[in-house]
Amino acid sequence: MKYHETPLQVRFFEVDSYGVVWHGHYIGWFEVGRNDLTERFHLGPLQLKEKSLLAPVVELTCEYKLPAAFGDFLLIRTTMERTEVAKLIFHYRVLSQGNGKVLATGSTTHVLTDLKGNLLYRVPPEVFEKIEEMRKYLEV
Repeated sequence: MKYHETPLQVRFFEVDSYGVVWHGHYIGWFEVGRNDLTERFHLGPLQLKEKSLLAPVVELTCEYKLPAAFGDFLLIRTTMERTEVAKLIFHYRVLSQGNGKVLATGSTTHVLTDLKGNLLYRVPPEVFEKIEEMRKYLEV
């Protein structure tokens, strides 16, 4: 399994009164990594909506390991899990570019729905093809 890497630098507004990144920003960074990956395969949020699909988050986990601070250079590593149903499971690792230490890990689970929120049980063929391309890229 391989990761898609997205570089990021901690911005001033992401730091809290303790001088470290506020915990909620890690979730946003997961989204940055996921969108960077999915848009390469025309599966980003707007691209899915053009296909009359949505992929809402139904589960999210995040484990904080070490803090990040203003100006730190980070790497968001995103990969996915193979599933046999109409859902996407992404896994994330936030690392320090300086020393390679893991700052946080997590995952998000997304179901596929139509624009009215009705759950899909099968992935449309043109979307399935793009998901398979992404899986091949990630070696999952």
